[in-house]
Amino acid sequence: MESKVQGVLDSLWDRFDEFAESGQPLNLSTWASYFTYDVVGTLCLSEPMGFVREGCDPVGFIENIHGAFYWIANLGFLPGQTSWIGNPVTEFLAPRLGLHVTNYAKAFQRLSVDKVFERRNAGPQGKKADMLDHFISMTGRTGEPATIPEIMAEIGNMLAAGADTTSTAIKAVLGPLLRDPIRYRRLRDEVDTVKNASPASASGQALTYNMVKDLPFLSGCIKEGIRMHPSIVYQLPRHAPAGGTQLEGYYIDPSCTISMSPLAQNRCNDIFGPDPDEWRPERWIAGEGNSEEQIKFMEKNLATFGYGSRICIGKNLALFELYKFLAQLLARFDVEAVDTKTPCGVRSMWFAEIDNLKISLKKR
Repeated sequence: MESKVQGVLDSLWDRFDEFAESGQPLNLSTWASYFTYDVVGTLCLSEPMGFVREGCDPVGFIENIHGAFYWIANLGFLPGQTSWIGNPVTEFLAPRLGLHVTNYAKAFQRLSVDKVFERRNAGPQGKKADMLDHFISMTGRTGEPATIPEIMAEIGNMLAAGADTTSTAIKAVLGPLLRDPIRYRRLRDEVDTVKNASPASASGQALTYNMVKDLPFLSGCIKEGIRMHPSIVYQLPRHAPAGGTQLEGYYIDPSCTISMSPLAQNRCNDIFGPDPDEWRPERWIAGEGNSEEQIKFMEKNLATFGYGSRICIGKNLALFELYKFLAQLLARFDVEAVDTKTPCGVRSMWFAEIDNLKISLKKR
């Protein structure tokens, strides 16, 4: 898997080299999405989506995914939920109100249906070691093959849920880091130490995941970024158990739906100390304000990836991308935020997108 992700990173760094040479700033909010969508495209479909190569989203694929998430997340609170999307009343009213509820999924549907039929029609010789082949070979409980809608749902989970959440996490780390020159230099120096100690890296080869995954300050910055800005801010519901349950002295009836805000949990004083609203990566490093026991307690209660049997299945891939992206970016470039005074915009649409994080690059 690492070689596939690295291939996308190599293409991305080539594009970033162009920005560094021209002195033109870039919108990392856009390019982080291009990177993560190309990664999941490579893993799912054996080829990148082409966003990094083209430097744009020519058919509005990402915009449409964002629009679909916004509507699906909000319609979920209404009676009938997502059945409103195909409702004739919606079809009639939406265009007249300047809305495009039913159009958002079309780019995704065209892509996924084309890929499924292309792979199926290729027969055994068309098999590839990717997630699409796995989805096509799925069977039901009685052995029946997966239907096209079922395969499309799995592709959608990979392409949509697996890309934007990770790109948001990249920005959640870099946003505060680039406004904090002291901690930025500390992280850059930590990465440089590993780079300079490796003959392969010193000669130009990219830092691998195993080389950077245990760096304490890099780990602290990642954990702190995703703590303060979890990618998913909508509350994920659970049903109360039969017979009800007691939580903090309150009785929860079995008819109730229970949910918890990841953002509120990640800012809890009882878990993260007296300064949960402050960016302080050192809180995750033993001996710099917290003990190992306190850090384990924080890690156990960090709500960014959820809990229990429904914990995010893409957690390991997301962290893998985060470590590689951040370490290689700082090893290759001097990075500055174009505007350190104005906060980035945040749009909550199932995930909490960070807008307009513009940076300038200088080749190191």
